[in-house]
Amino acid sequence: MTQEVKPMGKATAGFIISLIAGIIDAVVAMMLIAAGSLMAGFEEYMGGFGAGFFSTVVAVWGGIGLVMGIIVIVGAILIYMPGKETIGGILVIVFSIISLFFTAGGLIIGLILGIIGGALGLAKK
Repeated sequence: MTQEVKPMGKATAGFIISLIAGIIDAVVAMMLIAAGSLMAGFEEYMGGFGAGFFSTVVAVWGGIGLVMGIIVIVGAILIYMPGKETIGGILVIVFSIISLFFTAGGLIIGLILGIIGGALGLAKK
């Protein structure tokens, strides 16, 4: 009796979980950008407090976090492509961890989902 070997399919679970992680990271980053913009609107009421500089820093911080979220989404798409699961899984894990410093890891939920999704992508599941 010979056992038939089935070809590996797409890493669907890793794709879905990683995609959700990237979306959460991107949404949190957009909220940071919006908060920076809102703070800039109150600059005249906070005179002398350095609100203009602080609002710019928050908006730029959110912009960097948005790039991280987009890279996680690209990694998720790569996980779904047969033969590119490894690079996609690595991208998702690395940029989910780096996003911890910019978007608090998508409020930690994005970080956890990114690590799980990236690991599933590496395991091709």
